[in-house]
Amino acid sequence: MYADIRDFNAVCAGDLGSDRTTLKLEAETKSLTYKMNGIPFLANANISATMDVDADLANNKYTLKDNTIRLNAIQAGIDGWVALKDPAIDMDLKLNTNDIGFKEILSLIPAIYATEFSSLKTDGTATLTATAKGILQGDTVPAFNIDMQVKNAMFRYPALPAGVDQINISANVQNPGGNIDLTTVNINPFSFRLAGNPFSLTANVKTPISDPDFKAEAKGILNLGMIKQVYPLGDMELNGTIDADMQMSGRLSYIEKEEYERMQASGTIGLTGMKLKMKDMPDVEIKKSLFTFTPKYLQLSETTVNIGKNDITADSRFENYIGYALKGTTLKGNLNIRSNYFNLNDFMAASADEATASETASTDSVATAATGIMEVPRNIDFQMDANLKQVLFDKMSFNNMNGKLVVKDGKVDMKNLSMNTMGGNVVMNGYYSTANVKKPEMKAGFKLSNIGFAQAYKELDMVQKMAPIFENLKGNFSGSINVLTDLDATMSPVLNTMQGDGSLSTRDLSLSGVKAIDEIADAVKQPSLKDMKVKDMTLDFTIKDGRVETKPFDIKMGDYTLNLSGSTGLDQTIDYSGKVKLPASVGNISKLMTLDLKIGGSFTSPKVSVDTKSMANQAVEAVADEAISKLGQKLGLDSAATANKDSIKQKVTEKAAEKALDFLKKKLK
Repeated sequence: MYADIRDFNAVCAGDLGSDRTTLKLEAETKSLTYKMNGIPFLANANISATMDVDADLANNKYTLKDNTIRLNAIQAGIDGWVALKDPAIDMDLKLNTNDIGFKEILSLIPAIYATEFSSLKTDGTATLTATAKGILQGDTVPAFNIDMQVKNAMFRYPALPAGVDQINISANVQNPGGNIDLTTVNINPFSFRLAGNPFSLTANVKTPISDPDFKAEAKGILNLGMIKQVYPLGDMELNGTIDADMQMSGRLSYIEKEEYERMQASGTIGLTGMKLKMKDMPDVEIKKSLFTFTPKYLQLSETTVNIGKNDITADSRFENYIGYALKGTTLKGNLNIRSNYFNLNDFMAASADEATASETASTDSVATAATGIMEVPRNIDFQMDANLKQVLFDKMSFNNMNGKLVVKDGKVDMKNLSMNTMGGNVVMNGYYSTANVKKPEMKAGFKLSNIGFAQAYKELDMVQKMAPIFENLKGNFSGSINVLTDLDATMSPVLNTMQGDGSLSTRDLSLSGVKAIDEIADAVKQPSLKDMKVKDMTLDFTIKDGRVETKPFDIKMGDYTLNLSGSTGLDQTIDYSGKVKLPASVGNISKLMTLDLKIGGSFTSPKVSVDTKSMANQAVEAVADEAISKLGQKLGLDSAATANKDSIKQKVTEKAAEKALDFLKKKLK
């Protein structure tokens, strides 16, 4: 059961302290949608009620007295009573609709009721009756009967040149009471004539819960271009022809048991020359499409749909299409999809524009607010082969996208999905899942070949936040990345949930304008390092807790070698430790090996500190034993002390460290 109630207001007055009272009730809802077992009974109905109810509060029985109920344009009364017998509800109700005609019944169609309904002209006879008697408890339902009859009716808008005539409807939904599975639905006929073309539909369903027993036929031609002559389309332009001639009958169990010889399904439904134009929406065009019905499958012939500049061509075969239509069981199929140009941003924008914060009341599902998320249906099982020449998504452009997609259980598995993008090639394996539609998830592995650093920065928000240095790099990289992340309502990664790892390598890289590197160049008094060329660099990293952590890696900067390790955060903070291997050209102390650095702050405002004392100590430790005597004399130590090597070494070390530290402070000042 499904119900969506909006803008509901009610006022009730009575003496609730007595055993018996008359309740005066006024209620209204602007929109009510109600479905039971997938069958829509009401759609966006406007309902109001004014009732006097004889309330036997001692026995929880409520008898309807003077009352008026309005359902769109239908005004009726209800005779009978309702008794609350916890946990059951007993009832005996009858809808009194003596004064309705065909026009009032037409008001149940939202598009007609909402468009110049007061001016609509109708003719013909119509009746509507409804009764309910018995117990409602759990799966037990009262006996009910809803019956609508329309004979030789027509409707026409006075301002339009034509109308719809020869309307005949006989529709009945009934149940003898007890098991909901005893419900029967019978529509025979539902027929009309539009612009001289007759169209008819019949349908019958029994045992809808346990094993739907169905029979349906559709036959006729609908000239979509003639709709504007019978219904005010406003700015909309619609053309095309639907030609239907199909029949089917059988039981759902025949399909489940693959007893297709016991099924009857044949015929076609075709669409030709369809064009739709609407204000502020891209044009839609389908030149030709044909569905062919068989007991086992529904075949879709090659169909090209153009939506604005977008095009997509598909041919497919669907199995269990009858079970999917009747009970929502899994629809299986194989699809081949081709496209020359497909801009996903067009459809994401439309979805966002239609998004609302409304919530849906339902007894069997949790409501979710509308978002830009592309929800993957749970009851489809598709094997898809894709060949897409150009796909646009966000700021990215993908060319020559090829691969296999498996859509199943609310998840899209991508297998060897190859594409050219960002100046190189990407091969992707992974999945996109909306099993939890409020928190979609993506897990993927990417093999990257010759991707441009600058292009990756320009097109990927994730790179801008987690690897901002890419903006200042020239060159290409290759490697692999594995990520697992939640996605937000715009289908962008929620970066603080991202986990992953990877390895990137580049053979020829140049960079300039990186403030952290500029600070290092200033620290070692080598301005040339601000514009670097790097060859054969490999970077291993992990992504965790909103930070990209890099393992130690070397950057060869001319005669210098820089070793770095640390992390960059989503907030652009950086925390790196570095070691610079100094060449002999730095100064007279040629034995110096490394300069320790600490790089903090943020990417745009880095702070670099140098550990000169550590560097001085390294210089002294590098002095060879055979040079101690020579250094001792050079530093003015007592020559007599050379006999004691250890004593000289200690004094040499102290004196050398002092002089080295003074030298470095001057050199690096």
